[in-house]
Amino acid sequence: MKPRLIRKDQLPIPIRAFNILMLLLVVVLMGLPMLNVLSVSLSTQAKSDSPGMVLWPNPPTFEGYQFIWKYTNLATPFFNTVYVSVVGTVLHVILASLAGYILCQPNLPLKKGMTTFVLLTMTVPYELTMIGIYAVNKDLGLINTYTGLIVNGMISGFSVFLMRNYFQAIPQSLAESARIDGASELRIFSAIYLRLALSGLLTIGTLELIRRWNNITMTVTLISDMKKWTLPVVLRFILFDQTSTSGTSYIFANAKMAAVVLTALPLIVLYFFTQSFFSSGIMIGSIKE
Repeated sequence: MKPRLIRKDQLPIPIRAFNILMLLLVVVLMGLPMLNVLSVSLSTQAKSDSPGMVLWPNPPTFEGYQFIWKYTNLATPFFNTVYVSVVGTVLHVILASLAGYILCQPNLPLKKGMTTFVLLTMTVPYELTMIGIYAVNKDLGLINTYTGLIVNGMISGFSVFLMRNYFQAIPQSLAESARIDGASELRIFSAIYLRLALSGLLTIGTLELIRRWNNITMTVTLISDMKKWTLPVVLRFILFDQTSTSGTSYIFANAKMAAVVLTALPLIVLYFFTQSFFSSGIMIGSIKE
């Protein structure tokens, strides 16, 4: 009988078994709560409020989704979130790309100083800046406006460095050849660098869209008008305030979990379309100088 060949880079069986067990544990710990939320959202009002974990709705129903969408007017905060997230993400990607292109230029004056300044902005905790952000936005008249939510956080050091590292991987000879042919810097930036760094653009775009979609702190800081609230803020209000619906004294658990599913569903769909870009994007975006 021919002996079985063992690859040198193959892990021993006990270690592989341990890795599988750990992965199964992670799947159970993360999958059961998600399955419970989905099952409760599809349950009836009576069964959704019963104690214990629900892993399968019996019978399944969409009454929780219908209730939360109709009586809390969830369409308005949903479209508020889409507008603020999409517009803010597009502007974020454009500015981060421009800044990354500038910082990757080999003969840029004060390049090290500007790079250090961008890096320092990443060391300041976000929470420490909220009072200053509120004061500045109040002076500029951006309180209770969508513009305030879009402008704040429109650029980040992480995105700038990620795009800079993407652009540095592109051979300078391509840009030099284009300049010899008479191409402008804007033409070189759009036709060469942006096209070759498409995975980087999608990476920072996805991360920024997720950040803006889930952003509660900035919204509650700048927006007091409930009609301009975004979906995560309304969800927080629904989960922790029993009188959050018009003329309704109590929200059943199936309606609450339906709101959770509706809030998370767009991000889950987005992740499945962009997950292939995360590994390469984050690795190339590692900060180095």
